[in-house]
Amino acid sequence: MASAQGMNASSGRMIGTVAVNTLRIALRDRTVLWLAGLFMGMVLVSAYLGWSATDTVNQIYVKAIPVFQMDGRPMPANPTVDMPALSMLRNMTTYISLLGALVAIVLGFQVISEDLRAGVFPLISSRPIPRNQYAAGKLTALFGSVLALLILAGLTTAATVLLMPGIHLATNDWLALIQFYGVSALFLTAFGSMAMASAAWSRSESVGLLVPVTVWLVLTFVFPQLSANINPMAALNPVKAMVAPPAGAFFDIVGTVLAPISLVSAYRDVASTILGFTPADRSSLGMSGGMTLLVVANVLLGSFAVRAIRSIPGTRSSNDE
Repeated sequence: MASAQGMNASSGRMIGTVAVNTLRIALRDRTVLWLAGLFMGMVLVSAYLGWSATDTVNQIYVKAIPVFQMDGRPMPANPTVDMPALSMLRNMTTYISLLGALVAIVLGFQVISEDLRAGVFPLISSRPIPRNQYAAGKLTALFGSVLALLILAGLTTAATVLLMPGIHLATNDWLALIQFYGVSALFLTAFGSMAMASAAWSRSESVGLLVPVTVWLVLTFVFPQLSANINPMAALNPVKAMVAPPAGAFFDIVGTVLAPISLVSAYRDVASTILGFTPADRSSLGMSGGMTLLVVANVLLGSFAVRAIRSIPGTRSSNDE
């Protein structure tokens, strides 16, 4: 029993050491920091833009009241009254799907490629460092960095919301905001794990980065058009996405086939439900289906990343260009 506990403690220390060292290297990478800074900048203005749009609609409604009264017409209900408080953050789903996913891809890629450039794997092979522990440390560092980025984003969003006049979030709204960023962490970690696996399997740095970026582009822009007849640019706009696209047998069939692997669509379905607006997508998996896909994607892609890292030859010290 004591021996098993000692082995577990040693394994935990090894995983922690790999994770901490990986995070230190990531914090020195200018590309990752630049993308993360750009993402945080978009987060900073997201709440303001959402509030500004809602406030503009409200002001137009107020100015229209005298006109309706002069014409003797009944005044319709204010469209902003029944809007969920968090719906003003609907643009965040777009920013996370775009910039957030790119940050995760670059981070996951750099986690492996930096060690390849530094010649870490020949060193690991010459010492009693199990590859499983090394891979677990890398995944821990990836998830930790993604979580830290989204915690910072959540705090920035909360501070911005508190500064906006006329916005009052209830306890359930704050809990939903935490849930939204938690789901976002699962979404970003999946892309980061994909990039780790690609960097480990590929013999070329350019190919290792191109593969996850291509998959991201297909999931973000191609799948919405094939499955639901949504124009790629309209898919970026959460307001346009709320309008039901033209129906058709082809899109119904393809949508049903692609729904189980439409990771970006699943994330947007889940996130939009949490924030209080639900895009009209016939191929939607719904809240439970979307969450299931996100969890399964993390398990599978994490397993692929571990397998890819274990398969790296001990003599490999750099990527062949």
